[in-house]
Amino acid sequence: MTTSHRAETTAMNISLGIGILMLGLKWYAYWLTGSVAIFSDAMETIVHIAAVAFASYSLRITFRPPDKDHHFGHDKISYFSAGLEGGLIILAAIVIIYTGVEKLIVGVQLEQVTLGMSLTALAGGINALLGWYLVRTGKKSHSIIVVANGKHILTDAWTSIGAILGLLIAQATGMTWVDPLAALIFGGNIIFEGFKLMRSSVDGLMDKTNPELEQKARLTIERFCTEHSLAFHRLRLRESGQKVYVDLHLLFPTGTPIERAHALATSLELDVAAQMPVTADVTTHLESKDHPPEHD
Repeated sequence: MTTSHRAETTAMNISLGIGILMLGLKWYAYWLTGSVAIFSDAMETIVHIAAVAFASYSLRITFRPPDKDHHFGHDKISYFSAGLEGGLIILAAIVIIYTGVEKLIVGVQLEQVTLGMSLTALAGGINALLGWYLVRTGKKSHSIIVVANGKHILTDAWTSIGAILGLLIAQATGMTWVDPLAALIFGGNIIFEGFKLMRSSVDGLMDKTNPELEQKARLTIERFCTEHSLAFHRLRLRESGQKVYVDLHLLFPTGTPIERAHALATSLELDVAAQMPVTADVTTHLESKDHPPEHD
């Protein structure tokens, strides 16, 4: 296992362990206060634990090398993981919104608010640090699984902050309806974050190109072709988890020895791969400038 893989695995294990601790802390705070806002915070933590469990499994699958049934490896499972996490977040938000509406109608009785807020603040602070650590680790290793988990936890931290603000207002004014109203606002924000995760999942599964990486590849190829009096077309780029695939057709003057053409193509492939922030699989198709294939 590489250093990057170990860092990702460690990050997810830490996330799972802290998630279980936060679940106990938040449900205790909800039991003390009866706050719908804290309930929404605790619900999101349940989703977090379920998502991390699947994400950890997905991470192990991602590290498997290509085999006879998966010639391009197993990286795309990361998109399924992000999509599942987004779906679970939306499901939790629906429960939160339903509970918030119900409490707005029948009313809510708040108890031991100060202690409940203190516990929620502690959980929010821990989650903020954990989320920052996960996003930083995920971006460094280009892991969509770890980044998605980190963003989810940061959303959880914001929910905790909102729950505290709602309870402060309710405690100061006696307007207990502010608490379930805050839960409704959190639910809407959580749905938004869930849809963003699902969209990133769909983009990955549909092989949506990365404009930034495509531009890097194009500039490198253009410089190389200018230097060696070559041309190119049909540049394509797609991401697959922690790997990027680039292919293009490289056009040589008629009569170029195959040995020289192959050497130049290999040199270009290495140059393009060096410009990518992740492992890159670059493939070139050699053609003649004067006699390109008819299907092009």
